[in-house]
Amino acid sequence: MLLRARMRDSWRSMDKLYFIVNPISGSGRGRRDFARVEALLRERGAAYEAVYSEHPGHAVALARAAVEAGERCIIAVGGDGTVNEVASVLVNTGVVMGVLPFGTGNDLARVAGFPEDPEAAVDTLLAGRTRRMDAGMANDRFFLNVSGFGFDVDVLVNTERYKEKYNGMLPYLLGIVRTLSHLRRLHLTVTHDGVSESFTGVLVTVGNGQYFGGGMHAVPSADLYDGLFDVLVIKNLSLLRFISLLPCFIKGKHMGNPVVHHFRTAELSVECEEPCILNMDGELGSATPASFRLLPGAIPMLVPDGE
Repeated sequence: MLLRARMRDSWRSMDKLYFIVNPISGSGRGRRDFARVEALLRERGAAYEAVYSEHPGHAVALARAAVEAGERCIIAVGGDGTVNEVASVLVNTGVVMGVLPFGTGNDLARVAGFPEDPEAAVDTLLAGRTRRMDAGMANDRFFLNVSGFGFDVDVLVNTERYKEKYNGMLPYLLGIVRTLSHLRRLHLTVTHDGVSESFTGVLVTVGNGQYFGGGMHAVPSADLYDGLFDVLVIKNLSLLRFISLLPCFIKGKHMGNPVVHHFRTAELSVECEEPCILNMDGELGSATPASFRLLPGAIPMLVPDGE
């Protein structure tokens, strides 16, 4: 209790909130909801500054500039991609990070407890506490929530085909349908804790968080603060059996199924006969062969009191 009080007092002594806003996240929700946040901050007399990203990757540059300028609490406003960009800069800097999950998927927020309602979000920013969150590296790329490859990445690739025509969750759903119609089987070698195992599988997921793909409860046993990844390999199975597994996968009820191989580790490597692109918090980056390494307690994160 004393430690929590000290962390909270330290946070309250900070002089300003610094927001990095993705205005087009969530089909414009980022700009709309942040306008409400600004009004609430002004009502409460909170000091803040906001800058707006203009293109993919811009939030990285904005976060670097903010750290160099001495900002002590930086808030990412947008979806999982924006959160990833900002967090990648703040690792092991000691700068406190906050998240306003005003994107489409908001997968990290589902388990971290970041409020999507603007008023509740402001309450967290002004009266929450800090908690050190783990992060991960996949080769030389950072991720905060989930990485991996296979079915989920194929969904992401196929989803891009539909984003120019549709908004919201529809591109994800169409991407899933297209991926199922061309389900790939991957030949894998997974090494961790001195043990190597070979599989034929359709999916490898390395979870720091629990959700991906806009709400799929892929890794229900993962904990953002425990110093370990939860890793899943979905082994080879027929298309019909995979389709029957998907509802369980979406709801987080697939653990214990004989086609699901699960283990926990802080470090692993994966080789795949077929080159595979990696999912990095819902964005595409790096590729197999892949080495994954956990970064324990890498970011002091603002969370609601009680999380």
